[in-house]
Amino acid sequence: MERTSVLILGHGSPLPRANAEFEALAAAFARRRPDLDVAHAYVELAAPLLAGGLAEAARRAERVVLLPLFLLAAGHVKDDVPEALAAARAAFPRIRFDAARALGVGNRMVELSLARAAERVPLRGPEAAGTALLVVGRGSSDADANSDLCKLTRILGERGGFARAEPCFIAVTAPLFEPAIEDLARAHQGAVLVQPHFLFDGVLVEQLARETEGFRARHPGRAVALAPHLGPDARLLDVLEERLAEVLGSRAALPCDACPRSAA
Repeated sequence: MERTSVLILGHGSPLPRANAEFEALAAAFARRRPDLDVAHAYVELAAPLLAGGLAEAARRAERVVLLPLFLLAAGHVKDDVPEALAAARAAFPRIRFDAARALGVGNRMVELSLARAAERVPLRGPEAAGTALLVVGRGSSDADANSDLCKLTRILGERGGFARAEPCFIAVTAPLFEPAIEDLARAHQGAVLVQPHFLFDGVLVEQLARETEGFRARHPGRAVALAPHLGPDARLLDVLEERLAEVLGSRAALPCDACPRSAA
């Protein structure tokens, strides 16, 4: 029987608590799948790095599957991962290396985002109907990744029953958060819910909290709430299982990966 090693890849952060959240999720996946050799690695800012993680996994198995724990497919998934896999294949020609796709905008990711929004505003009711949702992504030079955040925002707005829903970004591309929330405040007179589309705690979560407080200071009478970041969650483990099954079973994603699973 072919021995398979799974390497869960995170971005990496200079803040230990951010890496601790990622590593807690990787450890939970390892407990869920004791039949697999599960390890973790980072693209940057923390150890072990991707190249070393692939090499160690290759020494323990005949097949290595890389699971990128990235919300959207941008430069790290499209550039760093293929380059690292090419180098690993050259160094270990007898080992099969495969990579799964990013977490994306599937139904479970939508459910997780809605759950975080619901921690601040009850969904599909009068309060949501009077609230504007501002979804904040990392921001990328990759147009596909940015457009996926816009897609997610539209789905969250409709399924959450919000008055309106707008996307913005914390860095790299426009609209940036501060001008976006000012524009939204001019267009919508009711409450605003700021929702970070960030996996783990870290520098970006801190920055968004500061900028949200800055908005409150400039608009003391405005109702504005900041939802939690996504954080470690069993639904992320479910998505990792789906991505792994797609690789091991050579299964393609459904055409409507973000469609609700019931008519409710």
